[in-house]
Parts: sequence; C-alpha cells; structure tokens
Amino acid sequence: MKTLSDNVKGMLLMSLSMAGFTLADANLKMASEYVSTGVITLALGLGGTILFWIMLARKGEPLFSSAIFEPPVMLRSVGETVATVFMVMALTYSSFIAVTVIVQTLPLLLTLFSLVFLGEKVGIQRLSAVLLGFCGMLIIMRPGTDGFDIFSLFAVLAVMGMAMRDIGSRLAAKHHSSVRLAVFGTMAQTLAGLVFMLFEPAPSWPPMIAWVYLLGMVSLASFAIIFVTKAMRTGEVSAVSPFRYTRLLFGILAGVLIFGDSLDRFTILGSVIILLAGLYIWQREQRLGTKK
Repeated sequence: MKTLSDNVKGMLLMSLSMAGFTLADANLKMASEYVSTGVITLALGLGGTILFWIMLARKGEPLFSSAIFEPPVMLRSVGETVATVFMVMALTYSSFIAVTVIVQTLPLLLTLFSLVFLGEKVGIQRLSAVLLGFCGMLIIMRPGTDGFDIFSLFAVLAVMGMAMRDIGSRLAAKHHSSVRLAVFGTMAQTLAGLVFMLFEPAPSWPPMIAWVYLLGMVSLASFAIIFVTKAMRTGEVSAVSPFRYTRLLFGILAGVLIFGDSLDRFTILGSVIILLAGLYIWQREQRLGTKK
C-alpha cells in the first residue's frame, strides 16, 4: 500500500503533468499563427517518435515491430492520428477554453464506448452521468445560437479520436508495452503530417518565434508524458487520477491570461457539469472495483 507521502507526490506529479500538457497546447496554438496543421502534426509526430525511440532503445527493444499490423494496435494508431489532427485544428481556430473543456468529456465518451464496443456493464447511474456531462458540453457549445462556434466541432472529433485510441489500447495484447504502442501512434502522426503538407501551400521557412513555439510544444508535451507516467507509478491510482481534472483549471487560466478568452456563465456552468459528471463516474467505478 502506498504511503501518504507517495500519494502526495503522485498528486503533485499529476498536476504538473496537466500543467505541462496545457502549456504545450498553448504553444501549439501560438505556433499555428505561423505554421500549418501539417507542419505542427509532423513536429508532434517526430518529437514523440524520437522520445519513445530513446525509451525503447534503453530497454533494448527495436523501433519497428510486426505488432504495428495488429487490428487493435492499428485502431489505436488511427485514433491517435485523428485526435492529433483535429486537436491541432481545434486549437488553431477555436477558443482555447472551449477546447480544453470539451476534451474533459473523454472519460464520459469512454464509458459509453466501453458499453457499446467492449460489452462492459454500465449501470443507469453512470449512463445518467454521461448524458448529464454531454448536456454540459452542449451548454458550452450552444448549437443553433449566435454563440455557436462551428470550429469547436473539431474538438469533439478530437475527443472521438482519443476514445478510439484508448479503446485500441485496452484491446491490444497485454505484452505490448505502453511505449511500444505510443511510438506506433507518433509514427502515424508523422505520416499524417507529411500527407497534410502535400495538400497545403508550400511552406516558407518559419520565423524564429515559430521554432521556439514548436520546440516548447514538443518539450512540454514530452515532460508531461514522463510526469504522468511517474505519477501513476508513485501514488495509488484512486488518489492520483482525479488530479487529471486540474487540466481544466489550468486551461481556463491559460485561456484567460494568455489568449484573452472570455469566461461567460454558459462556459462556467457547462464546465462544472462536466467536472461533476466525470468525478461521479470515477467515484462509481472505484466503488464497483472495490466490491469486486
């Protein structure tokens, strides 16, 4: 059993990782003013591939493996690519706060996908929380009104890609390491970035500030991945996992302070609903897991 000190360290590491992901997203959004979606996707893919290749090399494992052609692994890689491309587009064209909040619906969608595609038992309480959380998302997006931002749909598609990625991870053979699965995803991102660039105007050499943003994006995302891994290994999952939602706070702060996003009552209300729905689902799953 983990000690209180271990749990506190895990909570801190998880919070730091969420801050890192938020700042990586902020650098991505700022880089999008100078470079295209294809270039950003390529940078993310190459940066991630290099990081995970180093991690594999330290374990004595090769970069390539026939596991890349297994259906669950391919599903995960496609989902990772879909998530990345639409996340880049969402952050480029939509409000930073709106994208951050919509992404927090991932646990809700995963619960629904687990029921539909994995045949897992999901009780009426969790289904009700899922529906409530999606209502919170609709309150933020406000479709059919003057406040509706059509580009926020990119964030919804990104969340669907993330759900595909996580379902693929769950279906993948247990002997595949997380790093092995991750490197296949970043390799797919790299390929997607190159394909996107074929259909985009020929890129000019980016200014120095764009390189700074791209480097910051890749570096911060890499450190965040390392921190979240250490967090899950340091503290108990039940104690550490809820601190993933600190990303919501960090995202709102970054949106207001860095990008000057407005925080209206609809966004606040929708955020609270999504947060409470997600925490209820987590709490319910912990209780059911304890009973088992």
